Amino acid sequence: MKNFFKPFTIFCAALVLLTSCSSSDDNATSSEFKIDNQSYTLLPTQGIVEQKMNNMITEQGQTFDRSTITLSGTSGTNIGTVSFDLYYKDGLPVEGTYSIAETFDDNDTDFFDDLVTNQKLCLGWTSMCAVFQGGSSIAINANNPVGTVTVTKNSTANYTIQYNGNFKKYNSSFQVIGTVPVVINVTSNVFIQTI
Repeated sequence: MKNFFKPFTIFCAALVLLTSCSSSDDNATSSEFKIDNQSYTLLPTQGIVEQKMNNMITEQGQTFDRSTITLSGTSGTNIGTVSFDLYYKDGLPVEGTYSIAETFDDNDTDFFDDLVTNQKLCLGWTSMCAVFQGGSSIAINANNPVGTVTVTKNSTANYTIQYNGNFKKYNSSFQVIGTVPVVINVTSNVFIQTI
């Protein structure tokens, strides 16, 4: 009888492990993200918003599209918003991993050279995170994140956004006065607006 229980126990354990690992579901959601170590729950009626601008710029004979990906969520009476300003070669999907360029303005030739070389790039100065307390006053305002952001297109109407890094806080003289940690691993339906 001992010989029966050991293989049976191993079989049952394997069965539990295999059945608990399911394939990806296009409608799966993970709706929490963090700004400054505070969790925010994605607004269920909004999901992820992509504002897409086709043929936004032409640089060195190549045309690029622009998408701003925005997540907004609540934590009590606070509202947290994070957005990433993504540029990618026309004809390529928005999906991919984007390095974040730390450039001061759109006239910086380094940004455009890097964009042409990499075909995809996130513009840090126009990416931002903000927290509004009680829906009125601004508690956090930061931009120019460091690192990379990844967009995964699970279906035509469902994305996963991943980011783990810091946004920078600046004073009125554009000097860095602190950082805001942001952690995103959100899968949700996406609302696409073509502008």
